Amino acid sequence: MLKVAIRNLSFEAKEGEIIGFIGADGAGKTSTLNAIAGVIKFQGEIKFDNFSYHSPKEAEKVKPNIGYMPQGIGLVLYKTLTIQEHLDFFTDIRGIKKDKEFLEYREHLLSMAGLENFLDRQAKNLSGGMMQKLSMICSMLHRPKLLILDEPTTGVDPLSRIELWEILKQNSKEFNTISIISTAYMAEASKMDKILLFDEGEVIAQGDTKSLLDSVKDFVYEKTDTDKKHITVFNTTYSLEKLPAKTKPPTLEALFFVNALKKDKLLPPLQISATNNKIQTDKVIMKATKLTKKFGDFYANKDIDIELKSGEILGLLGANGAGKTTFIKMLLGLLPIDGGEIELFNKKIKNNEDRKELKSQIGYVSQHFALYDDMTIRENMLFFASVHKIETLKAIELINNYSKELGFYEYLDEVPKNLPLGINQRFSLAVAILHEPKVLFLDEPTSGVDAIARAQFWELLKKLKENRGISILITTHYMSEAEYCDRIVLLKRGQKIADDKVENFYKKFPNAKSFEEIFLEYYNNSKL
Repeated sequence: MLKVAIRNLSFEAKEGEIIGFIGADGAGKTSTLNAIAGVIKFQGEIKFDNFSYHSPKEAEKVKPNIGYMPQGIGLVLYKTLTIQEHLDFFTDIRGIKKDKEFLEYREHLLSMAGLENFLDRQAKNLSGGMMQKLSMICSMLHRPKLLILDEPTTGVDPLSRIELWEILKQNSKEFNTISIISTAYMAEASKMDKILLFDEGEVIAQGDTKSLLDSVKDFVYEKTDTDKKHITVFNTTYSLEKLPAKTKPPTLEALFFVNALKKDKLLPPLQISATNNKIQTDKVIMKATKLTKKFGDFYANKDIDIELKSGEILGLLGANGAGKTTFIKMLLGLLPIDGGEIELFNKKIKNNEDRKELKSQIGYVSQHFALYDDMTIRENMLFFASVHKIETLKAIELINNYSKELGFYEYLDEVPKNLPLGINQRFSLAVAILHEPKVLFLDEPTSGVDAIARAQFWELLKKLKENRGISILITTHYMSEAEYCDRIVLLKRGQKIADDKVENFYKKFPNAKSFEEIFLEYYNNSKL
């Protein structure tokens, strides 16, 4: 069956404008960018540089004036080439004359990206943020009139995102470049001249940030109970009908919730059944003391002290390369410890035998959802149940219960690769709690997931905490998600620079409008 990736899309861009495509994975952003770049077939017409094209073959004429960076960290890079070798390679294949003007321009790009001191470093040794900055520079070397960047900031920390945007803004201003950029980060909208919001293969709204927010301001309320058609997520209620409640300033996420209401797509009620056991609070579940991990002379983690208490959601935040994933991998025994110690459930972890004893009490969701694409969801769940030695009849009962509670029952006989990220996300969470663990480690589980699915996922985490008393350690690049945590630990260059409750962070920075501002204050002022 032929799938339509994007329907009836029309828009215009002027010289020097930055156009933003915002939406979840699978919404149609990449297909649209690929069509504009002339790398896939499409229906309709694209006009650029006074030339109209209707196919990849016709687009060949304008491709020398297009710079294109595909989705994926470091996708256009070669692991064993240094930064300098990449610059020389892309200069040569573009046939760029290495005159004084070009060399000054190239140095200018390197300086803006902060890469001028790392020219001899191989791509495999760069952080995610550095890889993306190098990839962007390589796509800009020939000074294209049209720059197309597919999610250049996904998986990149806030600090690197700011630096990437500075490069883009300066490039647009100096050279009148048209930049078309896709992103999953709503916070980046303010940096764009025009925004197109994508949802399920169509553009649901387009315009500047102010006009888009104004279009939904009458539908966003403080959390309230109502019999009218509505969607409530955390402290916000969305309704197309007027409610006897106080309105609140909308965010761009509101457009997706309002669009769902207009399409009569109410969110399915997701549940987590309560435990019959007494829920303990304030009990230390995990304790890391001076935890250290080295790779050669490089410290990925150095002398980290962290506690996770029962029934607590702890957010682990930091830039790319800050040591978040390394820390979780040491907790799970996927990496050996080079210094310090770990206690889980009041037991010091000294060897693999200690871990095996505690394995049944730990659940884990990795960055990319460790699912088998050639097996259905039901088969995946039965397999993971057998790994945890859950009897078949009990496993079938759990699968039926969780698939109904978490809203993926109708997809049980589908394979993961054919499903939206939001469904795979909930399915991965169900797999992680099949064996009824007491603690969950979640490594960037919301990356690339749409706004509605992210909100539902956090509702589920909240219910796991409240109804089961499960302790949760989660890493994320969405700074807005810090608001949903009980406590936040900030890492920088492998060391802890802050550890406090969310409300206390705001007390320390009363003028901060978002947690991203607080994060940047700590990063910019830290001496590390």
